Amino acid sequence: MTLRALVLDDDRDTRAAICDHLVEQGFEAIAVCSAESILETVEQSGVHICVISSRCQGKDCVEIARMLRLHTKAGSIVLGDSDDELDIVVALEMGADDYMVKPIRPRELSARMRTILRRTVVTPANNAGARPLPDQYLRRVNRLEICSVLRSVSVDGQVVELTPMELDVLLVLAAQTNVVLTRQQIIKGIRGEGWTMSERAIDQIIGRLRQKLFGGDVEHQHIKTVHGRGYMLIEMPEGQAESA
Repeated sequence: MTLRALVLDDDRDTRAAICDHLVEQGFEAIAVCSAESILETVEQSGVHICVISSRCQGKDCVEIARMLRLHTKAGSIVLGDSDDELDIVVALEMGADDYMVKPIRPRELSARMRTILRRTVVTPANNAGARPLPDQYLRRVNRLEICSVLRSVSVDGQVVELTPMELDVLLVLAAQTNVVLTRQQIIKGIRGEGWTMSERAIDQIIGRLRQKLFGGDVEHQHIKTVHGRGYMLIEMPEGQAESA
């Protein structure tokens, strides 16, 4: 199966550099410089994922991501000039699957694209549906089942809808259960070095995770607050977890 990527950027050299790299990585790349007919191009060409620069004529890149989410099955990555938290959160909330700050690193871009494609492109195996993922992609923490490839979470078998940022925080906590992580460690874990994000935002995300995953019940302290230090996702031994 040939994966088709659309690259939207005003700058010809940038478009060409991204497209050349994607072709080297096995993609079929379609370069465009205007957003006016992007939906038509995506549908007619069978595009699987769009790389949308903030430097594009016509509509704002965030609005383009919203349109793609509403009207197509294609994934999207916004390439932005700003690393401001608000700009990034707005892009994700409006429908972008990911956000990268320019200048981009080509290998990281193609790796992030493949991550998105693993959950947006269905590879049929039989009439029963999509090909099942190997078990090692599933992370179990007591009542939680977390799949980082599909970016899905369930509690007691029931799927729970999380925002991209909520899921990212949960993945960081689940990577080191029973270990206290400071707010700065969580921020670094979800976005890497140099990311600007308020610690208060982490507190708010933790509160939403508790509510969505555990109904706000803090009796068993599934996500424990360690005052003056940070947060810890509790993973109890199997027998204790069943009786909790």
